[in-house]
Amino acid sequence: MGAVEDVGDAVATLQDFIKITRLSLNDKTSGKRMRQIISILRKYDVMHDLTPEKAVQVLEALGPTYVKIGQMASTRSDILPKAYCEAFDQLHADVTPMPFFQVLQCINASYGRSWEEVFISIDPKPLGSASIAQVHRAILLDGSVVAVKVRRPGIVDEMMEDIALMRRMLATAEFVDNDHETLLLNFENLLDELERTTKNELDFSIELDNLIRFRAEIGPQEGITSPLPYPQVSNESVLVMQYIEGVQVDDIAALKAEGDDLKRLAYRITQSYISQVLDDGFFHADPHPGNIIVNGSDIIWIDLGMVGELSPSQRQLVGRMFRSVTSNDPYLLMESVLGISKKNGPVDHGALLRELSVLLDKYGSSELANLNIGDIMGEVVEVLRTQNLIMAPAVTMLVRGIVTLEGVIEVMAPTLNVLDIVSQHVIMQSLNPKHMEMRAIELMTSMAESAEALTKLPKQMSNAVDMFSRGEIAVKGEVEVTQNVLATVYASVGRVCLALISVGLFLGSSILCTTNMEPRFLEVPVLGVLGYLGAFVLGVYVIVQTFRTRHHLKNDQKLN
Repeated sequence: MGAVEDVGDAVATLQDFIKITRLSLNDKTSGKRMRQIISILRKYDVMHDLTPEKAVQVLEALGPTYVKIGQMASTRSDILPKAYCEAFDQLHADVTPMPFFQVLQCINASYGRSWEEVFISIDPKPLGSASIAQVHRAILLDGSVVAVKVRRPGIVDEMMEDIALMRRMLATAEFVDNDHETLLLNFENLLDELERTTKNELDFSIELDNLIRFRAEIGPQEGITSPLPYPQVSNESVLVMQYIEGVQVDDIAALKAEGDDLKRLAYRITQSYISQVLDDGFFHADPHPGNIIVNGSDIIWIDLGMVGELSPSQRQLVGRMFRSVTSNDPYLLMESVLGISKKNGPVDHGALLRELSVLLDKYGSSELANLNIGDIMGEVVEVLRTQNLIMAPAVTMLVRGIVTLEGVIEVMAPTLNVLDIVSQHVIMQSLNPKHMEMRAIELMTSMAESAEALTKLPKQMSNAVDMFSRGEIAVKGEVEVTQNVLATVYASVGRVCLALISVGLFLGSSILCTTNMEPRFLEVPVLGVLGYLGAFVLGVYVIVQTFRTRHHLKNDQKLN
């Protein structure tokens, strides 16, 4: 065995060496940039007394790529300590504006023609200037007032160069250090996420698609909108959209001067956000005050450079997670977080359940109106980190988005509670006919799969007995089964049988209803009606008994 392990280690080491070699050959980065990075690290003496505050200064000095890393890391408390996440949350990407002549050069190069063939005028004073792009107010040839987002020249090469350097350094660290494998894997995941999101943000055609999709999906929300995009004059380095005028939601004085009902306004914003998450699965991932504008009775979501997307199953699990918090159900919470998390090592499910129970008990005595969903979700992420679980990137973006939104709502209407609105939305969603239809289909599919599995059970048990008799299976030890366990088994088997009978009656009755069998009641065969009635009664009985058993188990009561 020792020789085999040595060969395995040698192969792994060779693979790491090949990885470094490949990255080095493909790396087009300059030694000059590496020397700049080393100089900055030495200046701040990062090897000694590195604090969250100093880490922020280092990232800002290293440039836009590293600022972006910090901004992303601020949402990943499942990877980094909470103190660093809070410090990184203060990072901003505002930089000195580009000279106006350079902005025009970028637009001309992007279009392959003069900007004057597209715009009547462009305001020289920028509306905003960040590390990746700069925004100016402009007027199109048809008179439309628009906002023009222009990508900084050379920023793509600069950020890709930094990412390539980080990949090479990470590969070298993996090669020489096997003692921090989990930490290095976390940073590799973070680097993969950085590369993906950076490419998305650098390519404005992706943000254009986000604008088009977001505007279409929030269309049914009355009084909620987003800027109208102009695809015909947009491309990967220039994005043109409707210029939005209005008041930022944190400008309380201006909102009051406009006569807005702040509590109702805050409620509408929250309801819109929850609908984006749970109904559409496509949501604004950075809902800070500057990205929510009020114009008259309209609420306008702007800057769709950062969005999150949840699959239908993830939406369902997130809804269950919210419901578990409001109902103080640790079992449902554990089931939900396991479904939206990735294992990064061994998981102690018993310890996880205990920690989640303690967390919910901590908030269980509080009134719903006093609960802060951002704090609760943040603590859930901390619990997951102790069990080697990492939430899906879209879910961590959602958690961070809700924390940001709660800060906005706190300023606008301190008495309004986001969790209360979420719980109301989840209840209303469960009563939606479309949602109930989906749940019914899932239930029927699950029952059909269970029935199929039960038909295979006798053959599987027979095979197992044959293998046991041939000595292919050996069982050692003593098992003592209590009366309560036996009662549970008998009750469970009985209910499964009743459920199958209920399904059989339902399917049989459905088939009978397609025939001309007599006698009939309301144009439906009487036998089919009786079958439906029997299926309904049995189904209700099984559900009631299941909940009754669950209640006994949760309260450590014996089954009858």
